[in-house]
Amino acid sequence: MSTTFKPSPTTGAAHTVPQTTAKLRVQSAWPYFRGATLSVVLVWALVSVYLAFTPRMYASRWTLNVPGASNSMSFSLESIGQTSSTPTSPFATSALSPKVVYKEIADSETVRLMAAETLGLTLKDFGRPRIKLVDETALMLFEIAGPSPDAATTRARALIAAFNTQLDRLRNDELEKREAAIRRNLEAYQAEVKRVRDLQRDAQGRSGLASTTQFAEMVASMTTLRRRVVDLDGELERVEHERQSLMVRLRLTSAQASLALKIASDTSVQKAFAELSEAVSLEATDAAKYGPRHPQRLQSATRMAAARGQLDAQLAVLGIERGDDVSAVMLAMNATHRAELMQSLVKAEALAQGKRHEIAIQRAEQRRLEADVSRLTDASVRLEELKKDQIVADAVLSSALARINASRSDIYGSYPIVQVVAQPDKTEYLSQPRMLYAGLGGLSGSVFACLAWFLAWLQFVHRSRRQKNA
Repeated sequence: MSTTFKPSPTTGAAHTVPQTTAKLRVQSAWPYFRGATLSVVLVWALVSVYLAFTPRMYASRWTLNVPGASNSMSFSLESIGQTSSTPTSPFATSALSPKVVYKEIADSETVRLMAAETLGLTLKDFGRPRIKLVDETALMLFEIAGPSPDAATTRARALIAAFNTQLDRLRNDELEKREAAIRRNLEAYQAEVKRVRDLQRDAQGRSGLASTTQFAEMVASMTTLRRRVVDLDGELERVEHERQSLMVRLRLTSAQASLALKIASDTSVQKAFAELSEAVSLEATDAAKYGPRHPQRLQSATRMAAARGQLDAQLAVLGIERGDDVSAVMLAMNATHRAELMQSLVKAEALAQGKRHEIAIQRAEQRRLEADVSRLTDASVRLEELKKDQIVADAVLSSALARINASRSDIYGSYPIVQVVAQPDKTEYLSQPRMLYAGLGGLSGSVFACLAWFLAWLQFVHRSRRQKNA
């Protein structure tokens, strides 16, 4: 006996419903799958277009360094003034970074246009450099693109040259403005120096005093003269004392001693005096022996008169008149040992007269100097004040001139020197198109497109289920 199994209606329905639901899900997912596929194709099509039509650009990189050292300079001019130049470090303050300033200068249109013109390119064709500042250092990283490695390197070198040229222009402009400001003040300083010198010339012309040094020399000369007069007075007093002592010892005046020496130096007068002495002695002897009328006595008197006449004649030749002084001198000359004393007396008299004359001259000069010093004291004080004003004015003027020269040496104060640490390289590195970025962009775009379509399909299924249950 055979039996045949036939499914019940209930059992058949239970198997048919899941199959139908799965089929519906697959059918509903198919449009979303096609949409995801089309989106992925579109994404990669765009990537392909980017890779195919983007011009090939090669990058050249280089590194610049901005040194932060600073130097100080100071010099002085004796009796004029001094100046100093102390360039500050560009990194001394955090409020201003020269790297940021240099970045703006290198990226400015002026620098890029200057570099483009050297290569015969337009500003658009030359491109724009990429600049990166390295923190906590003085380094600046540069990168610029070109259609070939050689072109990129050439653009890099042109940009460096244009950058340095622009820095030199800015430095020169700063120096010119700084020097112009100093020169404006310099005119006022020069006018002050001229005014002080005109006042000095006017004061010198009115007083006749050339300088305070001249006045100081006059005061020194006056002091020296006072000391000299005091010394001369002492010397004159000593000589006068010596002369008086000799006059007492000789019992002759200075004039008599001089006369005696004058007579003693003439042999004719000495012979006439000897003859007169002998005749006087003989006449005295005969006067004791004979009477007034005796021939021998008369002969002796005649001889004595002749000798006296001869002596008077010889004295007249010397310009001397015989008198009491001559008689005293004649008597004094008999003592020949007193000749040296008379010479000393004559010398003392001559020395005393010389001292008196010198003292008179010195006192006259002293009085003249005292009058001049008294008259020029106010003028000297005025000249001293003007001299100080002139020193100050000259010092200020000289310092201003020195600041001009010092500022010319400080050309890297505001714009420090730039060193090329790494020269522009020449590599085969492509900056455009970027294969890695294109691949990552296509992959991420595909993933996000598929995810979006998948989420849209899940929302459709969830909405369909809610409608069926309702």
